[in-house]
Amino acid sequence: MASRRTAFLWAITALSAGCSTAASQSIHAPATRVRSAAVVSKPSSSEAQQRKAKRIAAGPVEESLRGRGIRFGTDGTAPALFAFVREQFPQISADGAASGDLLFFDLGGGCGGHAGLVETVEPEGRIGFRERRDGDTRHSYVTPREPLVRRDDKGRILNTLLRPKRMEDPPETAYFAGEMLCAAFHVQAP
Repeated sequence: MASRRTAFLWAITALSAGCSTAASQSIHAPATRVRSAAVVSKPSSSEAQQRKAKRIAAGPVEESLRGRGIRFGTDGTAPALFAFVREQFPQISADGAASGDLLFFDLGGGCGGHAGLVETVEPEGRIGFRERRDGDTRHSYVTPREPLVRRDDKGRILNTLLRPKRMEDPPETAYFAGEMLCAAFHVQAP
């Protein structure tokens, strides 16, 4: 019986020794040499999505130009497309725009920050255009003769909102397509 007690006491002693806190234990690890490597931070998914959205912002416009046999190389952004078009084709008055012409808008960073492809022109001057915004291809409207009017008396949209209104926007911020329209070009294959 005494040997059982002794074994029991040894077991309790062994268990209590194993229950010490991590702070009281020390682990010796041998020193190792570590090679330094450049740390490359990976962009966040929202940054990557924004860059991708900027690259394909002129998508429907570029597709139309390539479909007409116009060859060019840009990075897919509206500013790059604007630079190409400005050098190669005549600028026209927005009132003279026709189906297939290109529209450019100033979203606050200078003319050419956003692009649109004219699809329809109504006799009263409302222009329907295709654009790419927020990852979607949209059909929008601009009325150069009424740049600050959102809807007419029948409720039809005259000028699409090209940017959302935010509380922190300064009072002079432009929102309507008519306010931001800065250039139109007649683009024809050679």
